[in-house]
Amino acid sequence: MRSLETRLQLGLAASLVVLIGAFWGFGHAALHRTADAFVLSRLAHDAEGLVGALSRNADGQLQLGQQRLTPVYHQPYSGHYFVIETHDGHRIRSRSLWDQDLAGRPLAPGLTEHWRAVGPQQQRLLILGGGYRLGGGDFSLAVAEDVTPLDHALVHYERLFAALALGGLILMLLVQRLVVRRAFATLIPVYRDIGRLESGQTVALTEQVPSEILPLVRKLNRLLLLFAQRLERSRTAAGNLSHAIKGPLGLLRQQLHDPALSVDAQTREALIEQVERLRRLAERQLKRARLAGAGGAGLRFDPDEELPTLTRLLGRIHAPKVLDIQLDIRTSGPLDADREDMLELLGNLLDNACKWADTRVRCSLWQDAQELVFKVEDDGPGCSQSEIAAITDRGVRLDEEVSGHGLGLAIAKEIVESYRGRIAFGRSSALGGLCAEVRLPVSE
Repeated sequence: MRSLETRLQLGLAASLVVLIGAFWGFGHAALHRTADAFVLSRLAHDAEGLVGALSRNADGQLQLGQQRLTPVYHQPYSGHYFVIETHDGHRIRSRSLWDQDLAGRPLAPGLTEHWRAVGPQQQRLLILGGGYRLGGGDFSLAVAEDVTPLDHALVHYERLFAALALGGLILMLLVQRLVVRRAFATLIPVYRDIGRLESGQTVALTEQVPSEILPLVRKLNRLLLLFAQRLERSRTAAGNLSHAIKGPLGLLRQQLHDPALSVDAQTREALIEQVERLRRLAERQLKRARLAGAGGAGLRFDPDEELPTLTRLLGRIHAPKVLDIQLDIRTSGPLDADREDMLELLGNLLDNACKWADTRVRCSLWQDAQELVFKVEDDGPGCSQSEIAAITDRGVRLDEEVSGHGLGLAIAKEIVESYRGRIAFGRSSALGGLCAEVRLPVSE
């Protein structure tokens, strides 16, 4: 979709072109009609003078009193011409025509017409013709004037008008562009708040906006508040439920391990397995709550700030084992990824590494081309090739297939897939244990 500014510019430009074109058409017609009317009024006066100078001789033929003609009709190619023609073919021409002729039109007495024609020396002539009766005989009179200079003057004026109209159009478009940009500048605070909302620095958009979009901003703010409340209630409910069922699950586990319980061995093992599975799910929700902490939805993940805190937490969780957790962070500033997702992803990978490491764990983070790369390594026993194949097999429930690496790596794999990324497991060339490498696409 085109930008609003472009659409407004095109709309105004089209409207102005149509308006200026309409003015051009009406102005052109009115200007030429006015000019022609002015010339025709002079030709009508000349025609009256010529008719007044006509008389009939003894033979009944028309004759013209040359002394009553203006000098311009005696000067060759002066641009002023006339032709008088009777119905029997007798013609009287002005001397200004010299050896040229002027085609008239036979008209009945009382009728007049005007038209344009090309005259001597390619002059543009405006001709006024009329029918008259004198002494019982009819004749036609055509009076012409060269309007070439007038046409040139009109063309010059029209070109000047076109230049001024084009300049005015460009000026109005520039003014409108400035006005539109100043109007859109009032939306900059909203744009900034969207960025702050994405990074978790605010929970609502500013309402200091034009009245036209204020209802939209208010609806978005209400929607954001509703989503935040629902998310918080969901987290709280999940954490409370997980914490509440830990006690009954522990008691149920103890009862199932009690030899006094009269249950056959196969049933006992099946019940213990299901109880253990519920316990792990509860632990997962509690671990998510601990890792997320007090951060709200939409916070960006800052490795320099979050990873040291996460490693200290994991060090306390896995005490009394003494672990050297090394961080190799080669990025700067917050990453374009959700804080809770990244804490859960790296928390599970590091938790699994700390669980199996002897003394050392390393977490590396860098950006490679259009991908964000996380690598977690440990110096533990690692996994066999068959176990690694089972871990990387898409769709396999890891907590059911590989003992000790299950739930945490399953969670990590789900998060990576939600970001359309890739996760791979292998043996660490540096530390010798398991190596988990995650690659997430970087959004542009």
